[in-house]
Amino acid sequence: MLLRPSGLRLTLMALLAALALAGCAGSSQTPTAAAPAPRLSAQEYFDQGNVLYEQGDLQGAANAFREATALDDQDVGYWHNLGVAYYGLNALEDARTSFQRGLALAPDDAQLNYLMGVVSIQFDQLSEAESYLTRANQLNPELPEPYFGLGVLYRLQGQREQAMAAFETFLKIGPGQDPAAMPVAESELEALRAGQ
Repeated sequence: MLLRPSGLRLTLMALLAALALAGCAGSSQTPTAAAPAPRLSAQEYFDQGNVLYEQGDLQGAANAFREATALDDQDVGYWHNLGVAYYGLNALEDARTSFQRGLALAPDDAQLNYLMGVVSIQFDQLSEAESYLTRANQLNPELPEPYFGLGVLYRLQGQREQAMAAFETFLKIGPGQDPAAMPVAESELEALRAGQ
């Protein structure tokens, strides 16, 4: 899930780079170098990253979000989206670093706490994951993703009842948030109910 500041309309940005051509077509002339692409603002890089992410270009999105953070390292949304792009690229250490930078700016951001919990699961740091996921849940009990994360975590820890409760809550309050997670949660819940 990408973060967008409120009131921001996502628009497809046209980046036009002017290419200077040689004055004559003769082969003895040296063409002039291409004009460098104009430097965008942090917000423009952020917008560009969102477009690239939605188009499935995770590397391009990560590059754009990285440019945004280089220009403005105080915007939590930039760090959030950079981490999400890195996570999608399976660059987990970079994702963790990005989420940590975001949390340093906004420790009470429920979504970032959730994302740190998910990354911690990937690193098999289950007690750390539980802390982040529980904190995310406490900060925003209506946010569905932490329930899914807790379901996965409890399943890994062999805590059947807690895993079932977490998956049930996820399915009750937010399967529309992440349609890909819904069938996983249903399947996990079915397996847990069957004693698997």
